[in-house]
Amino acid sequence: MEKRNAQEVPLTCLQFGRVELVLFRADTLPAGVKSFIGRGLVEHNLAQGRITRATKAVVVHGAGNTVRAVKSAVDELCLGIRVVAVIYAETSQWVQTALKAEAIEVVAEAPRNEGRAGRLEIVAELCRQDGFVALEQHEEPEIIRIQHDTIGRSIVSRLGSAPTHVIAGAGTGGTLFGLGAAAKSANPNIRIIGVEGLGSTLTLWRAYLGASGFKAQKAAIEGALAKYRDAGMITSLVCRPEADTSDWFQIDVDFPDDWVGTVGIEGLGVGNPSRLIMDNLLSVDEIQIVTDGQVAEGVRALESHGIRAVQSAGANFFAAMRLVEDLNRRGEFGTIVTVVTAARP
Repeated sequence: MEKRNAQEVPLTCLQFGRVELVLFRADTLPAGVKSFIGRGLVEHNLAQGRITRATKAVVVHGAGNTVRAVKSAVDELCLGIRVVAVIYAETSQWVQTALKAEAIEVVAEAPRNEGRAGRLEIVAELCRQDGFVALEQHEEPEIIRIQHDTIGRSIVSRLGSAPTHVIAGAGTGGTLFGLGAAAKSANPNIRIIGVEGLGSTLTLWRAYLGASGFKAQKAAIEGALAKYRDAGMITSLVCRPEADTSDWFQIDVDFPDDWVGTVGIEGLGVGNPSRLIMDNLLSVDEIQIVTDGQVAEGVRALESHGIRAVQSAGANFFAAMRLVEDLNRRGEFGTIVTVVTAARP
């Protein structure tokens, strides 16, 4: 069903000189690209026998579209089980109220400074109860296959020519890796570009993983840190070539003291990324950093095309338009694919 649904999601094609920009309009879906992941996770766990007649509740950590998509799938499949969202204690009340309005139970106990590990501890504690099952998207390779078979195949089958570039937010990795793999099957020379906001460190991890040996890793790290500085971050690097390989580098990337407020796109690369991301990150050709100001510019640009978008869509669109300008400046043709995510919280 989800493969068929993906074929029905509209594509908006914008022409800029020699470059075509193709937008997969996930903003038309109730939970964006997560609509497919939510349904796929529920069906996968049913097929694996983890969700059974004895299941009382499924537990998802996160306050975004994934838990909402899981709730939608549970209702559509008439499973009659509860859906529980484990979120940060500091998560805003309006987000909690919105989740509860959709009959999603909310557990807001994990402090933000404990990161994903803190939320997972709460999930594990809840799942010690009989009949509670955790649905983990961050470390579930199935999310890549789901996005490959739905979004990826849908776009590739409908395009008149093979895409030359794919741009998608890094996030949990499902869309970036799944869409990228599907597009690469149509064009082995395609360039896959991930997008991260300030506060994430995937640019650094991508550079580090792609180099071998002290000198190569040092050069790659210095190049990545320069990109963070260009985006306004404060960085430091201490090198210890005489130490064990795991202690060669002490790296710090932080916000200036005078920055206030919350970062528009936190990203999931803060600290140590998930194993899923680490295992697939080298399939991406580069990670681009998009600042909050550039995100806002991308949101406004989408609005000029009649598309109401959230910040992650603005980040994707800004990165795509930056590439459009670069290709046109060099006089090159291109077909760029990116995703416009849902406009709901």
